Amino acid sequence: MIYKISPDPSLPKRERKYSELTHSFMRKAIKNQRGVSLVIALLILLVLTILGISAISTTTFETNIAGNERLYNRAFYTSDAGVDYFFSRGDFYISVPNSAGTVDSRAQGLPLGEDYFLMNWDRRISDLGPPLRYEFKITSRGISPSFPSAGRVTIEAVMDVVDTGPPPKYAGEP
Repeated sequence: MIYKISPDPSLPKRERKYSELTHSFMRKAIKNQRGVSLVIALLILLVLTILGISAISTTTFETNIAGNERLYNRAFYTSDAGVDYFFSRGDFYISVPNSAGTVDSRAQGLPLGEDYFLMNWDRRISDLGPPLRYEFKITSRGISPSFPSAGRVTIEAVMDVVDTGPPPKYAGEP
C-alpha cells in the first residue's frame, strides 16, 4: 500500500512545491534502503562474534596462568620441604664427619607424590666455643616433573646451630 502525502494547502505555493519534493525524495530514499537492515544485522553479528572469540581466548589464557601458578607453588613447597627436613634432622648433620652433602627425597623414601627435592648442605664452624656453633648453608631445589621448565624452584637458607652436647674433656682432667 502506498500512501500519497499531499502538501498542506495552508502553505504558500512555493513552500507547497518544496514540501512535495521533500516527500517524493523521502519515498525514493526509503525504497532504496531495503537491504540496510540485513547489513546492520550482519555487522552486529560480526561484533558479537569477535567479542565471543576474545572472551574465549582470555579464558584460555587465564586458565593457563592458573595452572602454571599451581605447579610453581607445588615446586616451591617441595623445595621448602627440603629446608624443613634439614631443620628437623639438624642434630644428625652436626655429627656427620663430612662438611657437605646432598639429600635426595626419593632416596630417603619421603612421600611427596611425584614431586621431589634435592638438598645440598655445607657446614662451617663459626665459633669454636664451647659450645660449638655451626653455620649451615642449605640449598634446596624443589622439582615438579609435570612442569619441566618453571617447575624448578630453589630456596637458599643459612642456619646457625649450637652443639648442645657435653663439652669435650680437657687433657689433664680425670
